[in-house]
Amino acid sequence: MRRLSQIGLGVLLVPLFIVTAQAQEIQVSGTVTSALGEKLWGVMVRVQGTTTRTVTDQQGHYNLSAPSDGVLTYALIGFKGATQPVNGRTTIDVTMEQSPTTLEEVIVTGYQSQRRGDITGAISSLNIESAEKQTSTSVLQRLDGQVPGVTVEAGGSPGSRTTVRIRGVSSFQNNDPLYIVDGTPVQDSYLNWLNPAEIASMQVLKDASTASIYGSRANNGVVVIETKKGHSGGGRQIQLDVRTGVANAVKGYDSFMTLNALDYQKVVKTSYENAGLAVPVNIYGDPNNPTVPAYIWPNDGKGQSCAAPGPNCTTIVDPSTYLYPTNLIMPGSAGTNWWKAVFGSGQYRDANLAISGGGLDNSYHVSFNFLDQEGTAAYTRLQRGGVRVNTSFNVGKVNVGENVAVSRERHYGGLDDNNLGEDNIIGKNIFQQPVVPIYDVGGNFASGKATGLSNLTNPLKIAFYGKDNITNNDRIFGNVFAGIDAAKAVKLQTRFGFNLAQSAFKNYAPTTFENSEVTDKDAINENYNLFTDWTWSNTLNWTKTKSAHNLALLLGQEANENNTRFETGSCGNLLNPSVDDRYIQDALCDPTTKNVFSTGTKAALLSFFGKADYNYGERYYLSLTVRRDGSSRFGPDNRWATFPAVGLGWRLSREGFF
Repeated sequence: MRRLSQIGLGVLLVPLFIVTAQAQEIQVSGTVTSALGEKLWGVMVRVQGTTTRTVTDQQGHYNLSAPSDGVLTYALIGFKGATQPVNGRTTIDVTMEQSPTTLEEVIVTGYQSQRRGDITGAISSLNIESAEKQTSTSVLQRLDGQVPGVTVEAGGSPGSRTTVRIRGVSSFQNNDPLYIVDGTPVQDSYLNWLNPAEIASMQVLKDASTASIYGSRANNGVVVIETKKGHSGGGRQIQLDVRTGVANAVKGYDSFMTLNALDYQKVVKTSYENAGLAVPVNIYGDPNNPTVPAYIWPNDGKGQSCAAPGPNCTTIVDPSTYLYPTNLIMPGSAGTNWWKAVFGSGQYRDANLAISGGGLDNSYHVSFNFLDQEGTAAYTRLQRGGVRVNTSFNVGKVNVGENVAVSRERHYGGLDDNNLGEDNIIGKNIFQQPVVPIYDVGGNFASGKATGLSNLTNPLKIAFYGKDNITNNDRIFGNVFAGIDAAKAVKLQTRFGFNLAQSAFKNYAPTTFENSEVTDKDAINENYNLFTDWTWSNTLNWTKTKSAHNLALLLGQEANENNTRFETGSCGNLLNPSVDDRYIQDALCDPTTKNVFSTGTKAALLSFFGKADYNYGERYYLSLTVRRDGSSRFGPDNRWATFPAVGLGWRLSREGFF
């Protein structure tokens, strides 16, 4: 036995020389097309078993170095994969067949992406292809009528605030949902700075099991918005989209307003008679034989329809004596349509230029947008310009990138959504009586100065002076991120988001000598608002699949701080109402009316959260979520609160009896 062992050892020590012949490297090129003959760009062409790869250009061409006896693989989303042996060929053209199956949809939810089939909560997705056919100023308007359980309201003014309600109203205070744009939370509900053409997906988280991952801020639901990104190995794509059109006000107040002056007199007569009161005669004369007066002012409308003095006529109006503002003369109107005086048509122009693409280890998307929208109300307008840059880079297992948008809006005039009363077009002013003309005999704005014509302001005058009431909104919004695939099925990511905004508004309130209640002093008002908000989030994702068991864990931490500062100033009785002289200075207005005020807020939030999603054989589902929020907005004795949620699901279609 010992001798046999020695012989065996000797055999192992004999050197063995193996000579292999390496295949020659050759240049291989070709064209990839679809079954319909279309040139396919962005196809990943790879030498099987190596790291050598390339992508086809926009003409479907590719070129790479490969062993003469190697094998090439071709891959493109939406098409069946293909393989081709080189066999010494230098030209290989390939036709790829479209895949008959569709990849299961993956959507972005709370701090992660999930297959739609694995979600047990109430989540609705916006059909982007359908929504892109709409022409809307606000991205939130695209939710209108598209997502069940979501209602959307918007004012008629260009750029007016859009109000979103998810499953109705749940509070006497704030009912706005939380918005998450590219992973960064947005505290305010004004999203018109976000270009609708840049939206890649929108998800609405409607119940506690899906929204509780965002804690205290998700009480009214969550809207998750992802903007368009480039694609690695996708080649370069340039897209220009230009839209133009005309908007018209339909179903206006004139459909139910009384537009004829004598018809309105019948309403007045009936109301006084029903109340047992004497019918006024200063405007229309004899209640039983009314006429449209030649003038409604001066002298409170009395006797102004007379052509010559008489027993029932004491005043003759001489238009040549008109003097603004001490001797106003306003003719009577047979019927003024105040709706048409203010509302008409407005042009809409929107241009978007996007450049996207990427290489083997990077992707990019850059877009430019300009919007110019005239309102259907006179002298209202919105102009918006913006630039967005989304990039991503892969360095080994590390992925870094950013999503940044810079925008500016300018609003001219407009309908104040929070003020529909005396100082606005919509409200009681649009119901000025039809006997009141738009202009007086001197070409200035007229109004109901006579008794019985109410204390309203000419709505067209409000619109005219509103054209110089300008609001500027500037914003820088986005985030920078870094992620690493630390190990198999383990991913770490950190994201720092920022939202920097400033707005400036100036307003002019003119005199109203033509009103029954005269405002004889004009005034200006200016305000400035600064807003800074940052959010730093860190997450760890871990997935494990074993047999029929599937488990996904999410752990995270988030810190947030926001600051606001608001300054306002006003001054009245301007020495010169010119636009160029509307400054809050003692030399330009009455110093005794000057008023300056400022305020601000500061809030901070620290959160820890976790989520576990488990399913057995894609049949039985369990989702557990918990978030712990510490907020400066909570009471001093209750700075922390916990928000748990549980979701259960049973996919009946996986059962044999279904």
